Amino acid sequence: MRLQNLLPASLFLLTLGGCASTQQASRPGHAAPPVARTVAVVDREFGLALPDPYRWMEGEDNAEFEAWLKAQGADTRKRLDALPGDAAWQARLVDVAGATTVHRRFVQVGERLFVKRAEAGREALLLVREADGSERVLLDPTTLEGEASLSGYSVSPAGDKVAVNIGFGGNEIGEIAVYDVASGARIDTLKPVWSEFQANWLPDGSGFFYTRMRDVGAGDPDPLQGMAAYLHRLGQPQSADRLLARAGAGDALAIPANDFPSVQTTRGSDWALLAISGARASWRICVAPLADATAARANWRCIVDDPDNIQGADLRGDTLYLLAADAPNRRVLALDLAAPAPTLAKAREVVPERVGIVLSDLAVARDGLYLKSMQQGIDRLERLDPAGGTPVALTPPREGSIWETSADPRQDGLLLSLENWTTPDRIFRYDGASFIDTGLGTWNAPAYPELVSERIEATSDDGTRVPMSVVRRGDLAHDGQALALVSGYGGYGISIQPFYSALLLEWVRAGHVYATCHVRGGGENGDAWRLAGSGMNKQRGIEDFTACARELARRGYSTPARTAGTGGSMGGVLTGGAYTTAPDAWGAMVIEVGLLNPVRLLAAKNGANQVAELGDPRTETGLKQLLAMDPYQHVRDGVRYPPLLLVTGLADQRVAPWNSGKFGARVRAASPATPVWFRTEEASGHFATSGNAAAIQYADIYAWLEATLGGTPAR
Repeated sequence: MRLQNLLPASLFLLTLGGCASTQQASRPGHAAPPVARTVAVVDREFGLALPDPYRWMEGEDNAEFEAWLKAQGADTRKRLDALPGDAAWQARLVDVAGATTVHRRFVQVGERLFVKRAEAGREALLLVREADGSERVLLDPTTLEGEASLSGYSVSPAGDKVAVNIGFGGNEIGEIAVYDVASGARIDTLKPVWSEFQANWLPDGSGFFYTRMRDVGAGDPDPLQGMAAYLHRLGQPQSADRLLARAGAGDALAIPANDFPSVQTTRGSDWALLAISGARASWRICVAPLADATAARANWRCIVDDPDNIQGADLRGDTLYLLAADAPNRRVLALDLAAPAPTLAKAREVVPERVGIVLSDLAVARDGLYLKSMQQGIDRLERLDPAGGTPVALTPPREGSIWETSADPRQDGLLLSLENWTTPDRIFRYDGASFIDTGLGTWNAPAYPELVSERIEATSDDGTRVPMSVVRRGDLAHDGQALALVSGYGGYGISIQPFYSALLLEWVRAGHVYATCHVRGGGENGDAWRLAGSGMNKQRGIEDFTACARELARRGYSTPARTAGTGGSMGGVLTGGAYTTAPDAWGAMVIEVGLLNPVRLLAAKNGANQVAELGDPRTETGLKQLLAMDPYQHVRDGVRYPPLLLVTGLADQRVAPWNSGKFGARVRAASPATPVWFRTEEASGHFATSGNAAAIQYADIYAWLEATLGGTPAR
């Protein structure tokens, strides 16, 4: 069991971006989409005047806005289909996605290995591999109604049952479905649940703890508030589930309504953890004997609060290991829960902070505590003996990012995946003595021997050296003629490490450049790096992002007119900020499901959840902080902005689509000559869930980039 925050959806929140051009004026026989009307709304708070001419776009079940956005999407679809490279890119990328099989989310229980497999670009299915190597499918979402997709899952301690998180039509509000592993029969269904909150099984497999959303109706302002942790017993109706903790209840636990309580267990431990999280790096943690949590109302002892800056935890018997960010590069503490009145002050340091080594994760196995860390952007793996001592470095079969790990306190070793920018992932099992190739990973992935990756630095406005990862052809001429695509994120302390994506590498194979700017606000250089780009420092990350674009031009990889920026979700603040503050640095910008109007956080679903990361608009300090980073409020009339592509899913529950609508409409009004296109998907939420859908989206963006930035067709 390891704590996991409810952070932006997928690893590829930063996925990609770009832009497109051609004329925005309608072609002969092509009706222009409707112009957005304006309203005379000005918010006046704390001496500030905030005009909001597109306020009418906000709100749930807004038929007028939905019709407007669909019309924009239909118009963009026609324009995309007419681009000279779109059909070729679609054929190329769909072929790549269709040939590739991807394995993710692996769990070993005894001799059984569970894993998600996505084949031929389709939705991922859940399968189990037995000890003899035989495999069988446990759940194929295409057999379910409602355009189902699988997110997470949790396997019972005996490996005989699995609780699967299922969403429908791109919506992350879905259900937990419990299946019998032997027969494949569904034996329970619980809802509504958010896709990221998995079941936490009891030791005997008779039930599990889970986090449930409120039953909400149409027009509910924020269904992510008021979540509650319950205990469910298999075979019992959901109405009989026992409440353990509720956000916003006003009780002794004092859990804010916008936080997420979850009760978590680990195999071989007699303790239950009440983890209280949100869209932020830190946790609150309370503990209780597992017997109390299952038999009666638990008397929780809260030992970690948000200001303690604990960013990870795991249990081994009575020992609670904590990943503490009170030191910038983090350290590991151990607390004996069986001791009288355990408190954080009584925790002992088992791994101190180390210079140049950023601790990023921990996992407990029978043979020790496994530590993942970064050194100069490269992942390291170490094992700490349960008795203590100094962590021992392990040497994986190859160098790469360790994106996933899975360990069980009842078994030695762990499972891990390894990949880098140009080498696909492979899943290995470390048995405590050696690394064993499971044969799983990304199958049939294209090879890219002509591509190279490098780590360089850009100099930001305040002199800070900002790391940047660049993937390019080895024979690239430094003559400024290549098209460059720069991605960034910069939120919650998330680190963007090397990952393999054939869909991205096809862009590079075509002679272009792909770069990831590791801006402040992320965690690549430790917690101090996160803090340096958070809150009132958000502009620093925006300056970093622009500095990366300028560095590519300085090195002759591209020019500003041939460079596009990209980001999504929370990365909308980053990319939207770079777009409005330094339009001359970019030839185009694409923003995918982006947060673009943060002063209006509380008007949207999931908005209150973002207050800890961004600021509270109900306070003077918070509103001024949000205003400083708000791209919508920073659009200025008469400025010539570069072409803009806004990608949004109409079923998005994390970032309201009106963020894209308002921002795009405002840019159009301020800069009528700027092409502003909306790529919409009616049955899509916060990013695509299948490889084929992602391939089509990437194809649209690449064709648009080449048309906008003056590139040549893909070779």
